[in-house]
Amino acid sequence: MYIPKLFLELADEAQPDKPTEFSQSRRIEPSKYLHGIGIAKMSIPDTYQDSSVLAANAIYELIERNHIAPSDIARIDIATETGVDESKPVAAYVHGMLEQKFGKGSFKKTSGVEYKFACVSTADALESSLDWAWAGRSNGRCSIVCSVDIAKYPLNTPGEPTQGAGAVALLVKEHPRLIAFDPIIGSYMQDEDDFWRPLFSTTAIVHGKHSEKCYLKAMEGAVDDWAEQATASGLIRRRPGESLIDEFGPMSFHVPYPKMAEKGFAYLLRHFWRGLARWDEIVKEIGSEPKPSGFAKNEELEKAESEYMKHFMDTSRFQAEYQDKVAEGLAHARESGNSYSASEKSNLSKLLEAKAMKNSDLAGRRGGSGNYGSGSKAKVSSWIIQEDWKTVAKKFGHTEKLQHRKSISLAEYEALHEGGTLPEARKFVSEPENEFVMIDVTSQGYRHYKFAD
Repeated sequence: MYIPKLFLELADEAQPDKPTEFSQSRRIEPSKYLHGIGIAKMSIPDTYQDSSVLAANAIYELIERNHIAPSDIARIDIATETGVDESKPVAAYVHGMLEQKFGKGSFKKTSGVEYKFACVSTADALESSLDWAWAGRSNGRCSIVCSVDIAKYPLNTPGEPTQGAGAVALLVKEHPRLIAFDPIIGSYMQDEDDFWRPLFSTTAIVHGKHSEKCYLKAMEGAVDDWAEQATASGLIRRRPGESLIDEFGPMSFHVPYPKMAEKGFAYLLRHFWRGLARWDEIVKEIGSEPKPSGFAKNEELEKAESEYMKHFMDTSRFQAEYQDKVAEGLAHARESGNSYSASEKSNLSKLLEAKAMKNSDLAGRRGGSGNYGSGSKAKVSSWIIQEDWKTVAKKFGHTEKLQHRKSISLAEYEALHEGGTLPEARKFVSEPENEFVMIDVTSQGYRHYKFAD
């Protein structure tokens, strides 16, 4: 994981009603950030950080921690919607930065490419690396998939509090120590106008309510596709009275904001619990689901559905499943905000680390990942937790990275957001240390980087 060292506080978790500089300036109760969308802090890149820098730092740490020689890496692929050039991929810039540390030409036999499909591109990049390994082409070498993004919306807009940034690098090889993927991936895709960023804009455009519907619809479709394949292949065999979700331990989802991931999990439980005895108990507790035939207007149906979802999410049965399988991972998004393509795997990292620190017995359990990208596409994959998983997860340092960051002022945040002058005409907010940084962008738009000791 690489998490920017700067954050802007939206709400004080210890005192949710205490005004923050940001909440006062936006004239919104801070508790609405914390309880409404589930975010307390946003990770903010410094002046010397772009998506290439974030990716290079995550990958460099991964290589060093796992003692990998450059000659053992066959490919380094980047998933991002925050590209720095319309032609040259982030992967090429990262390649150049890594050779500053490992020597010129050290990665000349390592391939690389950039994947883009909003926030789902990590699943696409990972699927490609898995296919490459499953096809027997690795020949003892490994690949690295890095998802990286800087989520950015215009100031004073509804999407602004969900911003964030970060990168997560994944080591893909035969005989993994952490998780081993099942050879089945569920997909769903449909052309939608829920979110996009025009070529002329540095910030995204989002149709919030429509995007939420697209997220839920696509995720349900991808899960159904996975379930159909898994059942047909014999990967899963459900007994009478069981739910598909019963097959899973830890689960992670794309997290535009934590409450959306919680709602997505609730949506899947409702989908797979219908017709089971446990759903009859839910109905006895909170009543039957709203039916379209009972409402004259669609707006009335949507309001009733929203209220029903809240009641379902308050039930003890839902909360038990949510706390056991999903909740601990969402601490990352609460502390860091949305990081687009890096969102799901960032939260999976936090989830596995939390479980490892509690010494949970998860070896051999099946877990699941749900990725969504606006535009719109969802991909669902499953994996088996390996025997040595705790040894790996305990070394992530994820919680420590979240704790060792610097809080910035509203003025600093807005200057960084708009590319303006920092207070006191400083060049950066935090002194770079032992990390890659961007040193300049030429008049022709070419970027130069170095490693700051």
